[in-house]
Amino acid sequence: MKKMFLVLAGISFLFISGCGEESFSRYPSVTIPEFANEDYYVQLSDRNQEVVYNAVVTLGEQAAGLGKLLSDDKANKNSPEYITAEKIYHRIVKLLNSSDSNTVAASLRFLQLFSGNYSKKPELLNPALKIKSDDPQVLYEQIRLLERIPCKGDSISDSVLHKFLNNPSWVVSRSSYLLIDKLGNENLRQELISRYKTCANEAEKLLILTAFNNQPGDIDADFFFGEIMSAKSNKIRYALYDILGNCKNQEKVLTWVAQNYGKIPTDDRKYLFQHYAATMEDNFSTRLLEIFLNNGFIADRSFLKLLDEGLEGYSSKDNLKPKDEESLSNLKKLEGALINGKAMVVYWQNLRKEKEALNARITALQSEYNTVIKKYSVTIDEILKKYGVSEKMRKEYLENITISRESLKALFEPDKESKGQK
Repeated sequence: MKKMFLVLAGISFLFISGCGEESFSRYPSVTIPEFANEDYYVQLSDRNQEVVYNAVVTLGEQAAGLGKLLSDDKANKNSPEYITAEKIYHRIVKLLNSSDSNTVAASLRFLQLFSGNYSKKPELLNPALKIKSDDPQVLYEQIRLLERIPCKGDSISDSVLHKFLNNPSWVVSRSSYLLIDKLGNENLRQELISRYKTCANEAEKLLILTAFNNQPGDIDADFFFGEIMSAKSNKIRYALYDILGNCKNQEKVLTWVAQNYGKIPTDDRKYLFQHYAATMEDNFSTRLLEIFLNNGFIADRSFLKLLDEGLEGYSSKDNLKPKDEESLSNLKKLEGALINGKAMVVYWQNLRKEKEALNARITALQSEYNTVIKKYSVTIDEILKKYGVSEKMRKEYLENITISRESLKALFEPDKESKGQK
């Protein structure tokens, strides 16, 4: 039985990356009929380690709710539910010192889910760091918990991070890249750059780059620039483009893009533009897109429509918040780049003319529609009244046959089905 349990646990570990983020499904367990949380709490101290493990996993399905309860200032701290939740939490923290690796791994998974709604996450840092196990599944779950705990860059020593980074387990070592990224550990990032340079495997290089999403520094940025110019892999270049907007020194990135615009391959320009067009209201994205437009880049119609909708959306609001005012200002800068640049001004003007024509058609349609509906409503109301329908029911019925301007506007959208057949 013990051997079978270990096999199941091993299989579950192999499929770690494919499991749902908020699930305990990778851990086999048995639900006991009629058992409540208090019953499982008792089992957390059972002599049989499999029983303890099973209780942790079963309780884990409620971990997020228990964390939320203990963080609720309005919760009754004297209620049986609150007291039991508190006891379960403290007992599972103690189980991190268990000699059974399966129990420790399951306890770490419980605390990951629990911490999502728990207001005192930092108190989990020391218990998580004191774990001595070298079991790959424990180390993986330890990394995932540390990722969720708010901590400063020096909260986790380089020696602990090296334990993860240099682990024989491929999954453990590669999982540590995200923890290094969260901490912004420049020492280990430089080690990873060295590892990257000696690596020929595309997948490994892409994984290493995940350690540089959180505000990479100037040295990292210089490395990215060189790679963009030399990497033959589209996937690697695109991953680097995605990171550029996260660099600490955004002026450095924008200067580099402006100076090297002509050297960036045409397809890469399209990818880079489309990627940052999705966040065009952001200061960095706005300035990057301006560089492209000022260099004659021809954006597609979807960008023009997105810009137009953004301008209309903010302009129609009253009492804009400072953040909204900043976003509107950025969108106007992009509109200015379109108007001032010869490459796109005609496309932009045509879009605005089409929009004006569309609005005129909708207004005319709305007017005609309202006239017909008014006559129709009077006639229908008389018929319903004739057959004894109450005034309230007649009113509700007639309200449902009206149509909004937005609904009418949707009638002019391109027919998706016919478009797909072309």
